[in-house]
Order: sequence, then C-alpha cells, then structure tokens
Amino acid sequence: MENKEKKGGFFEQIQGNINPVVLEYYYGPKMKESDTSFPYLVRVMKAHVIMLKEQGIIPEEAARRLLSVMEGWGERIPTLDPSLEDLYINLEHLITVEAGEDICSYLPVARSRNDVEAAMWRIELREKLLYLADALLEHVEVLHRRAEETVDYIFPGYTYGQQAQPVNMGFYLSGIAAPLLRDAERILQCIERFNKNPLGAAAMSGTEYNIDRERTEELLGFEGVWEHTGDAVASADYMMEAAGIGISVLVTLARLAEDIINWCSNEAGFADLSDDLIDSSSIMPQKRNPVICATVRSQARLLSGRYAGICSACSVEFQASRDMTAAWSDVLECVETAKGMCRISAEYVKSLKFNKEVMEEILYKGFSNATELADSLVLEGKLSFIQAHRVVGGAVSELFRAGKGQDDLTWELLDGWCREICKKGLPLSEEQVDKAKNFRIAVERRDCQGAAAPSQVYRMLRLQKEQSGSVKRAAERKRSVWNHAEEMMHKCVQAVISDERP
Repeated sequence: MENKEKKGGFFEQIQGNINPVVLEYYYGPKMKESDTSFPYLVRVMKAHVIMLKEQGIIPEEAARRLLSVMEGWGERIPTLDPSLEDLYINLEHLITVEAGEDICSYLPVARSRNDVEAAMWRIELREKLLYLADALLEHVEVLHRRAEETVDYIFPGYTYGQQAQPVNMGFYLSGIAAPLLRDAERILQCIERFNKNPLGAAAMSGTEYNIDRERTEELLGFEGVWEHTGDAVASADYMMEAAGIGISVLVTLARLAEDIINWCSNEAGFADLSDDLIDSSSIMPQKRNPVICATVRSQARLLSGRYAGICSACSVEFQASRDMTAAWSDVLECVETAKGMCRISAEYVKSLKFNKEVMEEILYKGFSNATELADSLVLEGKLSFIQAHRVVGGAVSELFRAGKGQDDLTWELLDGWCREICKKGLPLSEEQVDKAKNFRIAVERRDCQGAAAPSQVYRMLRLQKEQSGSVKRAAERKRSVWNHAEEMMHKCVQAVISDERP
C-alpha cells in the first residue's frame, strides 16, 4: 500500500498502513498477547542506549532524552497500536511523539529488531522459568510432607491396571517428587545455556559500530555473550528446551492426576478430595467429580500438541523468522500453564484424604504378594527362581480360575504345586508362608537402595530435600545477579538523565 506522506523505503511506508483484515485477524490479537512483554523490551533498549552513549556512538543529549522518555513509563505499559505491527515499532512511535523524530532516530543505531527480540525473549523466559521452578519446589515440599504422613499407608502398586506389588503411599508420593525435582534442575541448566547476551548480533552478522557487548551483558544480567551473531538471532533450541520442560512438568502432573482420579472412584475409594476441589452434577446429586484433576490432565494433553507446533515452527531456515516469532507466545504458554497447573496440583495433594483401611483391605482382593512368596521360596527355600515362579504361578492361576482369592492361597495349595513342579514338598513352614503373605512385612522387606521399605522412603526423602535446597539456593543466586543488574542499570539511567557519572 503506497503512502505518499511518509518519505523513505518500505519500512517507513508500511508503518500504520497494515491491511485492515490482517490487522483484525492477526496483528490485533497478537498485540493483546504480547503487550505484557513491553517492559522487557524497554529494559533491553535502556541498556542499549546506555552502551551507545558510553561508547560515544550517540550524543549524550540524545541518550538523556531517550532514557528520560523510557524511564517515565515506569512499569506502566503505554497504549499500544497494533497497526504499528509489533512492540518495537510502537516503542519508536511513542518516543517520537514524546521526544521528536530527530531524537528517536538515534535509537535504531547498531541494532536490529532481531537481536532486540532475542534479548527480551531470553530475559522474560528466564524469569518465568524461575517462577515455574518456585512452583515445582513448593509442590515437592507438599509431596514430601504428605509422603512422611503416609509412609505406613499400604496399598497396591499397579501395572496395566492390575495389582502388582504392595507399596506404601509415601513411596508413591516421593516417586512423583523425583521427576518434578529433575525438572527444577533442568530449568537451571536450561537458563545456564541460553542466558547469554545476543545484543550486537543486529540482523544476523553483527555491526561495524564500536559497540561493547559485554557492557549490555552486564546491564541486563546475562552471563556471557552469545558468540555467534547468526546463531544469536536464529537459534530456536532454547525455546524448544524451555517449552519442553513445561510439557515434562505437565505430563508428570497429569499422571498424578490420573491416579488420583482412580483413587477417588467409587470402586477404589482410596482417597477423597476436599469439597472446594471437586465438581458435582446438575442432574446426578450424588456425584463428587474430581474435575480439577481432570483439568490438569487436559492441559497436559492440549499443550503437548502445542509443543509439537512449536517444534514445527522452529524447523524453518536457520535465520530469524516470523514462524518463530509467532511461536513465542506458545513457548511462554507452555511454561506459564505448567506453573499454574503445578500450583493447582499442589493444592489438591495437600487436601487429599486417604482411606487407610480401604487401601490396605483391597490388597486381599488380588495376589500382589505373589512375588514375595516366590522370593521367599528362593531365598529361604533354596528353589531356583524359575521353580519358585512356577509353583506360585500355578497356585494363583488355579485360584483365579476358581474365582477364589487371597485367603485361599494356603500352605497346602502351595505344597501341592511344589510337589507337582519340583517333585518334593514345599521347603517353607506355614509360619514362613504367612510372613510372605503379610503385605506389610512384604513392603518392609523391600529394603534395597531406593526401594519401597519405609526406611528407604525416609532416606530418599532426606536426599530429595537436600536436592531441593540446592536448587533453591541456585535459583536465589540467579535472581540476585538479575536484581543487581537491574539496580545497576537504574543508577546508570538516573546518572545519564541527571548528567552525573554513575
């Protein structure tokens, strides 16, 4: 669309003249999605202007006027115009209105929207990832507390929906805490990889101006300079890695939610949620639906599809691309949704009411002590494992076909199968069989490193707490660096505005 009033090339001609259909269906909605990122853009541009002034690239008066305008906004997000395409063009327009075109003309020196976006994205992403880490550590703390409370709550562990072996709830909950802690560690590792300064990359190949990339690194709290300028604006791996951490968190939360939904079923009755964390039915008054758990599960499923879209959007040519820009809001949504669902999940884990008697009683409806019996035949009776497995398996299959249960798994039945399989009597006493059939003893005997015995659960909880403390301290150190950088830049801005040396 030709604009005769604006002099210059295509960049000047298209500003404010975007086709209204494109404006309605793309730029308008996008601006609403991205306007909260405006303060990060301002932070990047302040650092850039300070560096330009210190390097003598722009006049001191221009730097003073530019910084005065941006400082005047504070944390407020000015009214943004979607017809100006993006946040940066809006920033230029706002500065032009307040300080004039001549002053604003110094703002684009030695930079491009490409490296500016790359910088502001990294700053926003690192902060939001640490908020997710906070939520993870708090959820883990809830899991640890509930695990300690329920370490003697025996119930069946399942594989493929069938009773497998007896475990305790403390063992289960500490098992959920483990991957969440790893995700918290992944966050710090991910930040460590991408928290480097891309400013100075310009469009892709750097700039001939005498810039100081280490100075903007310092002012923005980056930990190093992103060395390859093409990679700085074209890299997408950090976006996929960060979004992937969000998805990893959501998947773990979804698996926990699925189990809680099953525990709260009428058939299981292992647990119940508090009244403020259920939904009911408009037609069936008896319903206590664990809808909040299902909500967490649904977000994991939906965002996993979104993650596939992010990966696809990032598979363009190795250059800055609209595809990646469009995917940015989805990256943030993966991280932000994971944080929100983590908070909700911690809340219902905190409120879960376990029915200890029902959890233990249901063990007697299956044969989840079969492995313990086979192990006893090996360890105490000195049978080979194959022989022991066949003896116990034969007895269980006979009872299953007869519609009988745990109480009918007697010494006499096992003895009969041992004589048939091994051609000799059962090498265990009735007392030894009774101990092997005792679910609580079976759990206590699982005492190898990392197993389900209460002693091992307490040991793992202790280690996990140490791990959690280490992650928390590392996160605090990073925040301290960023806060110090922000304070330093504020002092520099004030010094320039007041014409004093920082």
